[in-house]
Amino acid sequence: MIQLYIARLKCLFRNKESLFWCYMFPILLATCFFFAFNNLWKVEDFTTIKIAYVNEGTQEDKLNQILTSQKMNNMNMFDVNQCDISKAKKLLEDGNIEAYVVGSEDPVLYIKENGLNQTIMKSFLDSYRQRADAIADIIKVNPNAIKEGLMNDSMQQNEFVKEASQGKKPQSLLTYFYALLAFTCIYAANWGLDEVINIQANLSNRGARVSVSPINKMKLFLCNLLAAFTAHLGSISLLFAYMYFAIKVDFGNNLLYLFMICLLGSLAGLALGGTVGVWVKKKVEVKEAILTIAVMGGGFLSGMMVPDIKYTIAEKFPLLAYINPVNLVADAMYSLYYYDTYDRFYLDAFVLGIITVVLGVASYIGIRRKNYASI
Repeated sequence: MIQLYIARLKCLFRNKESLFWCYMFPILLATCFFFAFNNLWKVEDFTTIKIAYVNEGTQEDKLNQILTSQKMNNMNMFDVNQCDISKAKKLLEDGNIEAYVVGSEDPVLYIKENGLNQTIMKSFLDSYRQRADAIADIIKVNPNAIKEGLMNDSMQQNEFVKEASQGKKPQSLLTYFYALLAFTCIYAANWGLDEVINIQANLSNRGARVSVSPINKMKLFLCNLLAAFTAHLGSISLLFAYMYFAIKVDFGNNLLYLFMICLLGSLAGLALGGTVGVWVKKKVEVKEAILTIAVMGGGFLSGMMVPDIKYTIAEKFPLLAYINPVNLVADAMYSLYYYDTYDRFYLDAFVLGIITVVLGVASYIGIRRKNYASI
């Protein structure tokens, strides 16, 4: 038994193609995610935007006061340099400011080039114009509104809803990494398919030799699956170590539970591959294509490519979310990070366990009932 396990393990580590897709490809994807999205949602990287303000003779320079008082992350949004039009033009041309505003009844924004800060300025002025137009309409109906403090109240960015969270604050970037780790777990399906192919006489020459050998076929199959599980566990461990130590992905404090769901996900992947290999009555290439579509589709629906897809599926098609093994693994990871209780984690693990058992039994029955008239 041990000799069969070790022999199969050696064979798996000699398959360079499988090693690349299971060991290197997830790491390459994680690296791409890190460099592409790492700083995308970090509001702490915001720096004050340098602008100039030109007052064209308005009696009450309200816009300048508002620009000066705006804050983000306890720091000023705008560093306002009040000057005349000629100096503002020169500052913009020399690159000392990113935009300047000519204040009037209809403020005008001038920029030299497009960028994030310029977009922020435009959005801010659009909001200011909308509020100013609303105030003008109200004053036409009730001229006393100015005396009642309408202008000051309307221009304030008041918050009437307070955000409260018992767990950690959601981070959109984690959606990609959790989905990628879950995808890598379920990618064990390809290893499960290979083991089924290698034991069926009508699918491979190796399967034909196994069928005529004196060794028990189910015993050999279980040894091969254990070897595949061990090899795939190495790929999960390597990816996890790379994310945790190299690119510093925050997985929270429940690392033991996270690793447990990864183990269950890997078993579910092996069972899925075995079921497709046994019950799909097509050529090997067709089986591989079906499995690839299933795993990649599961990764997509769990948010690996587009994070919003995960929430759309959960809202519109909840059943699909609970029959997608990739989503179940990823969702269990989210629950460990975001929630103080384990209720959702246990639910995801329970459903994933049922799927694993059902697929495993289906694979076992399919292999046991295989008989060949001649080899």
